[in-house]
Amino acid sequence: MSPGRKALLAFGVLAALAAVERWRLGNPRAAPDDAPPGVFSAARAIATLRAVSLDAPHPPGSPAHDVVRDRIAARLRALDYDVEVQRTFACSPGATCGTVENLIATVPGQPRGARRVLVVAHYDSVPAGPGASDDGTGVATALEIARAVRHEDMVNPIGFLIDDGEEAALLGAEAFVADPARARDIAFAINIEARGTSGTPFLFETTRERRWLVPIVAEALPHPVTTSLFATIYEMLPNDTDLTVFKRAGIAGINFAYLGDATHYHTPLDSFASVDEGSVQRRGDQVLAMVRAFGNAPLEPRGPANAVWFDVLAAFVVWWPAAWTPWMVAVAFALIGAAIALGVRRREIALTGVLLGVAAFAGAVVAAFALGQAVGWIAGWRAPGALFPPNVWPRIAAAWCGGIAAALAAAALARRRASFDSIFAGIALAWNVVALVLAVALPGTAYVAVVPGAILSLLAVLRFAARAPEEVVCIAALVATAVVFVPFALIMHEALGPGSVGVVAVLLALVSLSFAPMLDALVRRLVPALVAATVVLGLVGTLVPNTSPSHPRQLSLAHVTDASGAARWQVDAAPPALRAVAPFEPQYVTPWYPGLAVDVASAPPAGLPPPTVTVTKAQRDGLHVTTIDIASQRQAPRLRIAWHSAAVNGADIEALRINGVAPPPRTSRYRSALAPDWHRVVVWGSSARIEIVTRDAQPAEASVSDHSFGLPASAAALIQARDASGAVPAHDGDLTIVEQQVKW
Repeated sequence: MSPGRKALLAFGVLAALAAVERWRLGNPRAAPDDAPPGVFSAARAIATLRAVSLDAPHPPGSPAHDVVRDRIAARLRALDYDVEVQRTFACSPGATCGTVENLIATVPGQPRGARRVLVVAHYDSVPAGPGASDDGTGVATALEIARAVRHEDMVNPIGFLIDDGEEAALLGAEAFVADPARARDIAFAINIEARGTSGTPFLFETTRERRWLVPIVAEALPHPVTTSLFATIYEMLPNDTDLTVFKRAGIAGINFAYLGDATHYHTPLDSFASVDEGSVQRRGDQVLAMVRAFGNAPLEPRGPANAVWFDVLAAFVVWWPAAWTPWMVAVAFALIGAAIALGVRRREIALTGVLLGVAAFAGAVVAAFALGQAVGWIAGWRAPGALFPPNVWPRIAAAWCGGIAAALAAAALARRRASFDSIFAGIALAWNVVALVLAVALPGTAYVAVVPGAILSLLAVLRFAARAPEEVVCIAALVATAVVFVPFALIMHEALGPGSVGVVAVLLALVSLSFAPMLDALVRRLVPALVAATVVLGLVGTLVPNTSPSHPRQLSLAHVTDASGAARWQVDAAPPALRAVAPFEPQYVTPWYPGLAVDVASAPPAGLPPPTVTVTKAQRDGLHVTTIDIASQRQAPRLRIAWHSAAVNGADIEALRINGVAPPPRTSRYRSALAPDWHRVVVWGSSARIEIVTRDAQPAEASVSDHSFGLPASAAALIQARDASGAVPAHDGDLTIVEQQVKW
């Protein structure tokens, strides 16, 4: 086959696989509202969303929150469920606390103590946005599933937890698992989430001991988009959902979410109008299938064992017990060792050439990452604060071109001094080295190298033993690597944002290394063309708008009155539009967050009273007890106290209680952002009692503040400038804060 035809074949197969994967990652049309009763209907679910929720923020403690709670409870009762309101005060390991009102729905007559499957979604929203997708569609999905399965007989009872305070540090889940009478009955939890308003739903998280549940998922999950890499990496990230709390309590479970249009996340754009029917339909189909599968599966406790899995073109799941991975790596090493030995014996390869293949693998990865990062950096020049910008196709296309160019160039350099077979064997060997490292360090991710390593090793044996043509070997290797990596190349930016451009380029380099050694004759034409395309597309990425009405910057404002009575405007990073209204300058105003500078400008006083603080000290059983009573004179819905003690080891705190509740222990996964010897408590409510128990009496200095959502009238010019710049508030949104200092 001529070099040109080889190139056309390789690029054609790559393009076809990418197109099929892109198509498989799409979502279906919504099932209509007259769909059969046992079918999940996104049309019915979205109608339910509009009936039970509000297209307005409803954070914990707000009047809107109470309206949503009562509507959901009424809908569950109308579906003939028993509904209990669990009203209690709860705390997170990081000492964020508040009163929550969870809705717990069960089928009447279910025996107490029966091990049940629990469907979980949260009904509260962040203060900045309506939460239509996060997690209004999750609640609506749970309600549609509650309707669909109400009269189905399953081996395991099904229950529903529509919890509160998820956006306030997972407080609803904390409250649920803190009650042993409730938590001990839960054998399995299925959590429904969203980090955007559209996109393909992923099964992105599972509990750690997955060996028993993966076969159930693999058999029953429709249109699966899931891998053990998702679950492994997610455990390493600081992100949390309600399933985090259930996992900490030893309850098995899985987690679904879609991620598209992540700029809408926690903003006013997470509204009814932004809900994507196809995303709701796909996720609803998946969750309903899992409810039925685990509702009829044996849920007895299992021994500790893990699994490795991944989906193939969102069609089916391949999995194996994690204990098999080292043996698979050993077999792959044996295969590539046999291939190299056979090639050396026949004098068709040289060991130096194999080492050049390994070097080409490493060089392609490094070069691709550098090119991709450069593209991402250049494309972000015009909008350094943009999160998930709208027109990303130029930078992603540039990353694809750059990754392919890096692989072709690295392989061509190696081919100058070595044969095709030597380079191919070296690339296979490099895959197996990576597989060995991942199998030891991150077993759940190992398949991304085990699969290419094993298949390329087998192909190398076939090359020498059966004289397989190089184009056959390369195309088979391309299919193996593309099935693993092309899905990530298509979704990486959607999942991780602009910082992922370099990773996308690496993924394409890894795929292209499968066929790069056979295209050395065309490298002088292909690589310059691909590099030129990378540069041109990268420059186009700097010219297209990085924000739009549907993909704005996120920018929240705060009006802060400090302990002296002086007022300031505060924003994370003031853009030129705000600097034209007020002279913002960077300052360090929160010493408990080391190195965190915000932009500050003088503001007119709002005339708001500071919170009242009363400190009492006592001794009890040889320990020193400091009790701090805080109350907002203006009935602000949230309080914060941050205190510093010069005593060794954070003042040797023996116990901390907020309104009589001790925060749960922190796990090894917990990462505190606080400076040394600083402590912080946040309470959703207008009053709180904090009790600090220490071994020794110690002086301390604290900043106490109350927070209300929204800004005083004097912020009108700043709000107008922000709106005109196309930015929107996010997360907590705009805040009015009044501070007080206290010592004890």
